[in-house]
Amino acid sequence: GFWNPWVVTMSPVEQEEDDFASLPKEFDLRQNYPNPFNPTTVIEYALPKPSLVKIQIYNILGQRVRNLMDEQQTPGYKTTYWDGKDDSGCEVSSGIYFCRIVAGDFVKCKKMTLLK
Repeated sequence: GFWNPWVVTMSPVEQEEDDFASLPKEFDLRQNYPNPFNPTTVIEYALPKPSLVKIQIYNILGQRVRNLMDEQQTPGYKTTYWDGKDDSGCEVSSGIYFCRIVAGDFVKCKKMTLLK
């Protein structure tokens, strides 16, 4: 698949060389899946260089409901999850939410639907 380019088992040296060759060439935020989701969803993104990554979830009113990530990360294809809860640990209601990533100068947003 797009996010797991290794199909066969490789030796550690072969995999290390392939890791370098398979680094993303540009920043990206993929559409979450499943979408619609309940209760959790997968969020995949790509970092071509080391970056401070912020991933936040917003409701339809533009209010931040969850800060998923705020950390320095190494380059590569990455995955995180959202469990449909806010920063307080409470389940949010069904509706439209937005996942926003900021990594260096890169900013992108994707619409997600939570159905209960």
